[in-house]
Formats: sequence, C-alpha cells, structure tokens
Amino acid sequence: MTSSTLLARQAIYDTHLRVHAYELLFRAHQDETANVIDGDHATSTVLLNAFTALSVEEILEGRPAFVNFTRNLLDNPPPIDASRLVVEVLENITIDAPTIAALRSLKQEGYTIALDDYVYCEGHEELIALADLVKVDVLANSMEQVRALLQRLKPYNLVLLAEKVETQEMFEACKQLGFKLFQGYFLARPQVVKGRVLKSDQRTVLQLISTLRNPEADFHEIEQIIQTDSVLTLKMLRLVNSALFQQRREITSIRQALTFLGINKIRSWVHLLSLSKLENKPADLFTTTLVRARFGQLLAEQAVNAGLQGDSQFTIGLLSTLDAFLGMELTEILDSITVSDDMRQALVGKAGITGLLLEVALAYERAEFDAIDWQRMRDLGLDPQKIQQAYLDSLHWADENLQLLK
Repeated sequence: MTSSTLLARQAIYDTHLRVHAYELLFRAHQDETANVIDGDHATSTVLLNAFTALSVEEILEGRPAFVNFTRNLLDNPPPIDASRLVVEVLENITIDAPTIAALRSLKQEGYTIALDDYVYCEGHEELIALADLVKVDVLANSMEQVRALLQRLKPYNLVLLAEKVETQEMFEACKQLGFKLFQGYFLARPQVVKGRVLKSDQRTVLQLISTLRNPEADFHEIEQIIQTDSVLTLKMLRLVNSALFQQRREITSIRQALTFLGINKIRSWVHLLSLSKLENKPADLFTTTLVRARFGQLLAEQAVNAGLQGDSQFTIGLLSTLDAFLGMELTEILDSITVSDDMRQALVGKAGITGLLLEVALAYERAEFDAIDWQRMRDLGLDPQKIQQAYLDSLHWADENLQLLK
C-alpha cells in the first residue's frame, strides 16, 4: 500500500534560529496544499493523524505542537497532554462570553493559548489577558501597523510570534521590534508528512457518542462498545501508551485505558473521532473480528489451568484482523503500537497458550477441527463440548453487538 499525505508541519524558530515548536497543518491525501473546507474536519484529522496514525515523537521531536482550533474544538479539546499543545485561536472566531469561558477553561487545564493572525479590536481585553502568545502576520501589515499593534499589546505579558517572515531583512526588523518567535517561508516551508491512514468505524463512534452523553454511563458500558472496533482499540492503545501521557507501565487493555484516561478525556477523544467523518468497514470482516475476540476471551476465562486474562485474549482477537482492515502486514502494525512480547508472539507466531487459543479460533472459522490439539485443550481444562459452546455463545454475542451498532 502506498503512503498517503497525513499532515504537514512548519517549524517555528527562536531568535537564534533554533527550532522552538512545530505548527501542524491539514493536508488532503496526496495533496501538498491545505484545501480546507470544513475546519472541524481539518483540525480533527490533523490531531488524529499526528497522535494515532504516526509516531508523535518523530513529528514533534520533543517540541510543542501549534494547532488551529475551531470554535467547536475550544469546547471539546482533544485528550492530549496540555503541555504539548498550543491552542491557536483562529481570527474568524467570534469573541464573545462563551468563547472567553471556553478559553478560560482551557487555560485552567494548562493549555498555552495563542491568538492567530491577531488584529486588535476594542473590547478584547479579556481575550488578550488569557493569551500567552500572539501571532502577527508581518506580511499583510506594514511595519508601522505592526509597531502600533505591539504598542497596544505592551501592557500584557505576551510572547510575540512573527508569521509569514519572507526575507532576511524582515526577520531582522522583527527581532528589533521585540518578536521572540518566527515562522515563514524565509525560515522553512511546511514539510509534508506521509504515512498510512487508520480509519475507524463510524457506527461505533456514533454509538459511543450516544452512550457518553448519558451521565449515568459507566466504564463497563463504554468498554463494551469500544471493544467492538479493532481500529478504535488500536488507536486508543497507541494514544495511552504514547510519550504524551508518560505513564509508568504499559497499558494493554481497553479497561486499563479507560481507567487511566478518565471519562472526560474519553469523551473528548470520541468527539474528535466523530468530527473526522471516518468510513465504515465491511460487515463480514467486522463480524469475524467480534467472534474471534469474544471466543478467545471465553476460552481464556474457562481455561482454569492456564491463569489467563480474558481481557488480554479479547484484545489479541481484535488486533489479529488489523492486517485485513488496514491492508498492512501485521508485524508492521505491531511495530507502531505498544504490545507485550507475549501478545506479539501470540499474534505473529501463535506462540504460547494465548497463541494456541488464537489458533483454535482460526480453526473454528475455517471448520478445520482436525488442526486443533485437543489434548492440550483438555490439559487447560477445555473439553470439546465447552469449546463448542463458547463458539456458539460468541456468534450470538457478536450478532447482538452488530445489531446495536446498526
């Protein structure tokens, strides 16, 4: 499969021409220009691609990310470490009481607030007071206009960023005016970042949104919905195991992820997914994934002599079909996420007891019952009757969940 254009990044420099941060920019697939029609879609796609489809550390190199926020996203920020994200308030956002309230909430959560392409207006005192940084378009304004704006901003403790710096002379003039950060074609053009796009099932996302709107929703209910979508599971595990969250131990199940992130970040993340307008998946592959995951979970729970965790076996079932969903080698997919060695060996080499249970699931799918090591199954406490019943229960469970998601 060929790579797609996922986003672009443009470096932001300090006065010594050292990279201070990167602005992440929307790019349509196979396109090197923005072509932004829907701002919510553009920003959510950038964030999803940066933090789930790619290695964020390779993109940002340990530096902050500047990202344009629409009015909608000001109320629904993504579940990303606030210290890593600079919220750019777009110039076309109406500055009213609800906007100020949203920005104040973001500020309290630790986000850095930047005013993009800022032009001074009377009555902006509260807005400027909440900002940490102001970006000024030095190409669209004369030096006299820029100087007048900086004079108005002088009473505030702001970092000034000159954008659209086109020449060495412009760079030197901006330094003299007091700008500390610089962005523009003179310094660096946007770099296109390519990779493979991970798509999530929109039906699952919509079901999640509906559930999360219910104030009585609990982790168990949310977990059950997320576990019906293998790509959603992949994205969540990648997210919580990324360097953004700096957790001390590996998170390998959706239940652990939910406990770690908390209901508010889960709600924000699902909202972000809903904006990205991701496509549905083939129903037959979806069914296979659900049956395989549930079947493995039931076998693990009933293998009394193995000491296995049903949740982990469920995850193995979900991840085992990702190669079909994404058109990628399974080893390549596993290289992009954090999984335990035992889980990786089970998925790739069918090693260990967990790999053995996955082989049983595959044998049942193909009706290759002679391929099953029945003696090993009995040693685990699993006789043919139990296994057959677990498979039938899995078919029924998958059918029920598919009906819920229609």
